[in-house]
Amino acid sequence: MTVMQVSRTPPRGTVQSFVWERQMRPAVDAITAPGVGPTRAMVVGNAGSGKSTVLRHLHWRLVEDDREASLLAGGEMDVASVPRSHVLLVDDLHLLDARQLEDVRIRSDDPDSALVVTSRPWPLSDALTTIARQLERTRPAIVLGHISRSDILTYLKSREQLIPSTCVDHILSATGGVSWLVSEALMAHDERDCLDDDAHGELARVLEERIAHRLDTLDSDLRRTIEVLCVAGGDARRLLGTPEHSDDGIMQGYAEGLLMRNGQPVPLVRSTVRATIPVHRLIDVSSGLAEVIARAAETGDPGDHAWARVVRDPEVGAALVRHGDGLLASHPRRATELYRAAIDSGVDPATVTARRAQAAWAVNDLDTAGALIDAAPHAAREIDGDRLADVAAATWASRGMQEQSAAVYRAAPPDSPESTVRAMIAEFGVGALGDAETGAREVVTEHAGAPSALGVSMQLLRRGLAASVAAEGSPTMLADLVRASEMYTSSHTSSAIPELPAVIAATVAVNLGDLATADSVIDDAISGGHGGDWARARLLLWRAWIAVQRAWPAEARESLTRAQECAPTPCPRDALLACAVQVAIARRYEDAAGLQAAWRQARPSVLRTEIDLYLLLPLAELVCSAAKVGDTDHIAPHFARGLEIVDTLGSPALWSAQLRWAGIQQGILLSRPEDLAPHAHALVSAAPTSRVAAIMARAGRVWTSVLAGSVDADAVEAAARGLATVGLAWDAARLAGHGAGRTSDRKVAARLLACARELHPNDATRRPAASGTETSPAPATEVLSERELEVAKLVLQGKTYAEIGEIIFISPRTAEHHIAHIRRRLGASSRSEVIAKLRLLIEESASVEDVVPTRGGHTAGPP
Repeated sequence: MTVMQVSRTPPRGTVQSFVWERQMRPAVDAITAPGVGPTRAMVVGNAGSGKSTVLRHLHWRLVEDDREASLLAGGEMDVASVPRSHVLLVDDLHLLDARQLEDVRIRSDDPDSALVVTSRPWPLSDALTTIARQLERTRPAIVLGHISRSDILTYLKSREQLIPSTCVDHILSATGGVSWLVSEALMAHDERDCLDDDAHGELARVLEERIAHRLDTLDSDLRRTIEVLCVAGGDARRLLGTPEHSDDGIMQGYAEGLLMRNGQPVPLVRSTVRATIPVHRLIDVSSGLAEVIARAAETGDPGDHAWARVVRDPEVGAALVRHGDGLLASHPRRATELYRAAIDSGVDPATVTARRAQAAWAVNDLDTAGALIDAAPHAAREIDGDRLADVAAATWASRGMQEQSAAVYRAAPPDSPESTVRAMIAEFGVGALGDAETGAREVVTEHAGAPSALGVSMQLLRRGLAASVAAEGSPTMLADLVRASEMYTSSHTSSAIPELPAVIAATVAVNLGDLATADSVIDDAISGGHGGDWARARLLLWRAWIAVQRAWPAEARESLTRAQECAPTPCPRDALLACAVQVAIARRYEDAAGLQAAWRQARPSVLRTEIDLYLLLPLAELVCSAAKVGDTDHIAPHFARGLEIVDTLGSPALWSAQLRWAGIQQGILLSRPEDLAPHAHALVSAAPTSRVAAIMARAGRVWTSVLAGSVDADAVEAAARGLATVGLAWDAARLAGHGAGRTSDRKVAARLLACARELHPNDATRRPAASGTETSPAPATEVLSERELEVAKLVLQGKTYAEIGEIIFISPRTAEHHIAHIRRRLGASSRSEVIAKLRLLIEESASVEDVVPTRGGHTAGPP
């Protein structure tokens, strides 16, 4: 550098900086104020931040005040030759060589020597750091480089220049507030360009040219660092070498005004790099770039498809597929985008056809899933045949066409154990046993290996489903199905399946009259994300269905609303279930007009859906309601199909009893004794092996007697209470009500009416055991599941969430979930009310014996 011995004619008219009023003027005034000691200061800022402007203005002020000042800038210089009496001003301290820097350091050590320097934040050296520390003992460093909104507004006002507020906000956002870019943006801005362009496209193009020029002037290492950061985002540091190397490169980019201090590229710099980087350099940036682009795509970057189309590299495509697979279960929409990007990058569409179909099915886009399956090339079936068959079968099932679901597996027999069990679900659903269970057992045994949550779930499901149609039954059947549901939840799979294990387990529990277990299975499935996001609406519908059967209409309506929010346009199968819930609520709690309206709304869904084994419960409700509104012809084909399915399965009582009971109800409602006779005979035949069938058969006989005018109060009440124990509280109340209406004995009538009110209250907000004043409270197992009873007993012992979790091996959060559920069940509004109601409930249920097992075959005993 050369030494400039400044006289009294320094350059005037210094260009005013954006931060003049906020930062520079106060600093210059403080430095030049008389009587404040030696003039010592340091100005730090990135490229274009105005450091030199400050130094020259300070120089001018000092000369104006008749102070001796030397401004050193340029080529060679001799710092030691500047007299100590002069104020030494040194520009670009970071560019000095070692000897010059040492001379400045020596001068900085003298507290009486006047010294003002400017520097970029990089590169740093020990000497520069020492100089900074010495000068900052006098006053804090003046740090420049970033502009605020108020800085721009003050600057524009001083120049009597107006720019729309939205334009100012856009400039600050796009430039990150970096000084030199803000300056370039304000100079290039023309309000006429952005009148109809909120994105300021013309301004962006101008600035991109200037940024690209600046990038071209960088050394190759720094340019690579910035390109990697712009392409790879948060994963860039892994590609930049050692942490020390990456940090050094980031600080260098920050000093150039192209990066933020945290390493994030300035938005305009990122878009410029992505728009201008040559393809060969994009690929050469790193051997790991494929993974980086895929991971960036995983976050939803809108430029993903453009990258994939530009690169057209097999490694990029393979990485996109891998990341899509990782998101398929949790974020199927994003996975779909990744698979499309993979195809754009050159991946053979056949390799991802099945995956794309699964993703479409998972978001209930059945048309897209079906189209992909129908157009799938032969290669796709060879690559991922089981997945393609699973999606095709599940798509048909969701459309309410289980027969076609089973046909898919017949046409393409699966190889994997999991898909073989899914095929068994479809076959059982249409009553086509054949060799389905045998084949599933053989495949599962053949592929036996290290157990997985999904594999164990499928084994338990196969065993439980087979036992449900066996003549002799199995004492562990329900436990197997409940555990299958729990393991399916634990597997975190969202694979396509004709019916969810939780729904199958809950249906079997309802058919056994164990509504508490059915409710617990569905609640656990919902809280655990059973089956993925697509399954949530279906599970909520089943929660609503079970709530109706438990005489909890308020909860049923709430769950129905939540299901409709999850899937505003449900698949036909779910639409039928939703309509069945609405009809059931209307039949129990609304007048004839309300039931008629609900039935009219349900009729189109009934037309669009074929009945299968797993829809027999809603079918039973629709059969009864159709009789009530006088439209049995509309439901008759479905009723006949349901009976055909259970007959083909060998008329197992577990699956046929509810449908036979609906036939009896239909005969009663239509006053056709001859119609209910075959159903009554079927229940009597099943009674020796089925508790539920026995209760229904006995109730059917009593009901027939009541309708004939013979009312035995004891028999009617016993039959009604029996129905209530197997989840038929509404029918139980109707039986007691019919008995009350057909007796001439007022005491008997009053007794049976009281029984009817107790078994099925009309108050939509009432819950079982909600009041301690009821003469015959429902047993605890009718209100709470076994797990909830365990939690309740521990709550009464004063255990905390954490202690409850340790005792019964659940997380504190799960314990909290159970307690919240108990609180809703009991209708309690405070912790003290929960405690009081739990104590009363459990104490009054202590004598209950022969409780039906709900989990793993264990029997709930007294507390």
